[in-house]
Amino acid sequence: MANKSRDAVSVKVRKNKPLSDGLTGVRGCLLDYATRGVFRAFTESRRRAGRYYFKFTWLAGEPYTLSYEPKTGTVTFTNAFPNVPARSTLYAELKSFIESRTAVSLPNHRRIDPRRAKPSCSRRRGTMAVHVVAKRGHHTYAVNRAVNLVHEIFLHLHTKFPEYIWENYNVSED
Repeated sequence: MANKSRDAVSVKVRKNKPLSDGLTGVRGCLLDYATRGVFRAFTESRRRAGRYYFKFTWLAGEPYTLSYEPKTGTVTFTNAFPNVPARSTLYAELKSFIESRTAVSLPNHRRIDPRRAKPSCSRRRGTMAVHVVAKRGHHTYAVNRAVNLVHEIFLHLHTKFPEYIWENYNVSED
């Protein structure tokens, strides 16, 4: 009888938390971007510490790394924004911008629905990472919103902090 109840519990856990479905959705969404030519040189790295890593070239010359953690549903652009000082106006502005992406006043295609995902950012060793944590069953949505968010941040930087773009992404001032 003990085996029977243990099997029932393991089936219940698998049923409530389909980790492979999240990974399948995340991988599929990223492959779709690569197939359409949005991402170049797309690769998936080996799994480390429960996370999956994807690398690709996109908005800048340097490759981006996107990590996906199935346990928490977190999608992270780990190296999106280098040289962002901790107590800078730039970091405060970007943090505020990211938090504002859930505002009801934004059009649906630009908004991150807080019932489906939560955006945030963090800094480590001078590099700002962008995170989007998916609610259960919305992992593909989180990837899509993370990609759109990073793109919107670039547009925001071009407008508000063009010198940051010039200095860190080898973009001409023209």
